[in-house]
Amino acid sequence: MRFSTLIFALLLLFGSCKKDSDDVAPDGRRLSDITLKEYFITSIAFDKNGIAWLGTSKNGLIQYDGKSARIFDSSNSILTDAGIMAVAVDKANNIWIGSDDLIKYDGSKFTRYEASQFGFPKNAVRSIAVDADDNIWFSCSSYQSGGLVKYDGTAFKTFTPANSKLPGNMVQSIVIDQSNHAWVAINDGVNEVSLAKINPDNSISVAGSRELGFKPYYFGNIVVNNSNELVASIDYSLSSLMAAGRPQIFKFNGSKAQILNLPDEKNVYYFTHRIFSAKNGNLWVSFFAADKKCGIFNGKDWTFPKLGTSGIFAFAESPDGEMWLGTGEGLYILK
Repeated sequence: MRFSTLIFALLLLFGSCKKDSDDVAPDGRRLSDITLKEYFITSIAFDKNGIAWLGTSKNGLIQYDGKSARIFDSSNSILTDAGIMAVAVDKANNIWIGSDDLIKYDGSKFTRYEASQFGFPKNAVRSIAVDADDNIWFSCSSYQSGGLVKYDGTAFKTFTPANSKLPGNMVQSIVIDQSNHAWVAINDGVNEVSLAKINPDNSISVAGSRELGFKPYYFGNIVVNNSNELVASIDYSLSSLMAAGRPQIFKFNGSKAQILNLPDEKNVYYFTHRIFSAKNGNLWVSFFAADKKCGIFNGKDWTFPKLGTSGIFAFAESPDGEMWLGTGEGLYILK
């Protein structure tokens, strides 16, 4: 996961806030006390038993049932101290981990899929998604190098600009839509971004600035909403310009894009980071703005609950509807 110097500077500037007893979401749910305080949580996924699997920036993988935690790190597993950038769960309840390689945990053992052994273009895995057919899609890329890999349980298929119509190398984020298409957000440089849709026959459709109707600066992550639209965040952490009014979030229906406007965005520098689409259709967004760390959009209005954190780096929704927020200072749960 890429954390720029600017992000860390903002975190240091604004500091870590303590939980307030009045911290609530718009629907009245209250924020739990912080837990797992010593961990910087970067990714969250739930298995079929409702157990949470949390990736951290440098302290391994956490298995957490809401009461007790089990830590897997370099002292008791094949995991290294490298950051975990993505976690996903397949239908067989295997835990797939994106780190310095693709790693699988089947409940009893870890398996490392080394790039050199399997012929992947890179060993840095920053995003993972599991489709309806239980194919594992993951990125193996860095700036202008590498690409996308699909694993069907038997064979790996690699997509790069050299062997396919993938429009760039750097796969930032992957998501599966309701029609079982794999969408990838590609950052080939600032203002050189595109979206690619991989169809079941492995053909690729591309949407660039012409199809979107504007030129996004750099992608953060992408999600799919309840209307089967793609929603993308725009990341300005590489920009030296601290300016308000630039597009932060947009949705794309496959033919046109619509920018989602934020309140008073001409005067507020939001610095959008992560987005997440909840089951009820609400869009959750994390910011690095001075007084706004989280926003919730219901399709019409924005609300900004006071969540008592300096920054949210991961969202997830538990099977029973709790919202889990992974932060730089631990885990919060909206119950």
